[in-house]
Amino acid sequence: MKSSIILLDNKKDYSWQFKRMIDASAGQMMINTLKTTGVDSVYFVSDQTIAVSDAKVVADLFDAIKDINQVDVEILLLNDIYPCLKKETVAALFAEDYTRIKGTKNIKLHIKDLAKIKDIKFKDVDAADDELVTVDNYEQFNALKKQLRQVVLAKHIANGVNFIDEDLVYIGDEVKIAAGAVIEANVSLFGKTEIGADTLIGSGSYLENAVIGSECKILASRITDSKMGNKVTCGPWSHLRNGCEVHDNVRIGNFVEFKNTVFGYKSRCAHLTYLGDSKVGEDVNIGCGVVTVNYDGHHKYHTEIGDHAFIGSNANLIAPIKIGDYALVAAGSTVNCDVEDGAMGIARNRQSNKEGYGYQYIKKEK
Repeated sequence: MKSSIILLDNKKDYSWQFKRMIDASAGQMMINTLKTTGVDSVYFVSDQTIAVSDAKVVADLFDAIKDINQVDVEILLLNDIYPCLKKETVAALFAEDYTRIKGTKNIKLHIKDLAKIKDIKFKDVDAADDELVTVDNYEQFNALKKQLRQVVLAKHIANGVNFIDEDLVYIGDEVKIAAGAVIEANVSLFGKTEIGADTLIGSGSYLENAVIGSECKILASRITDSKMGNKVTCGPWSHLRNGCEVHDNVRIGNFVEFKNTVFGYKSRCAHLTYLGDSKVGEDVNIGCGVVTVNYDGHHKYHTEIGDHAFIGSNANLIAPIKIGDYALVAAGSTVNCDVEDGAMGIARNRQSNKEGYGYQYIKKEK
């Protein structure tokens, strides 16, 4: 097990180290780098009395962190936050028993050895100057933010991603984009987002922790913590969140919101719809204005719609409810009972026309 402890000097202002840059702070970027080298836990510790050359102080510090107070835990001790530190450098630090980076005190020890140490010795590890950048003020923060943004963009351009205007795109360091993808202007891609080959991410889209397949079109939409298959059209102005899973060849239109919903192969939801806590089968048509009524003020309930079902416009599905295969829910219905396979559910008052009432009303209004 590997862990890292970063000692922070109480006399130094670290506020800029924890402000968001693109999609992460300098501190989080360093944590991400450490984790890519197999580090399980990262701890930030601040104590102005700490002297890293004092073995007893270090031993007491490690004992105070009970989570990692166990035998055979490798610990890398760092004296500051270095957001540009490369994983190769971190790996080199862990490869030696006692190491340092150009005057930066870094220690890798086994806890069982701490009590025996009297004098800490170091070995040099080469690191480029740009790896040792720190963020102590607004000028450094802004400069590093611009530098990191250009580095990320250059990586994706080299991999064959087409940016319509790279000056108006914001991409986090962990984002993956396949060759052939097209990213339009005013797009933000953050977290562990992945974009498939030949997919278009249209202007105004925001994706975070979203996995998008190949040959999709995402038009001015917001997708977070969700997955999408291949050849899907989404938007404009759709919102998918909280663990949605959209299968291949699906159409999601404008002003549609999905929350914690599975949407099956070749199903369609063209406009003005909310599906929450739902599972929708294959080849289902969801009409305009359909709402899953999934919350009673205390609990969330599930809606299930079978394969080849047809949900008419302006229908309310009051969960928990199951709509069967090849079932039809008539437009304008508020349905609170299951609809069996192949059946039609209709729940609305019968219409009655009052002769002349319309003319009288309209003339009176004028």
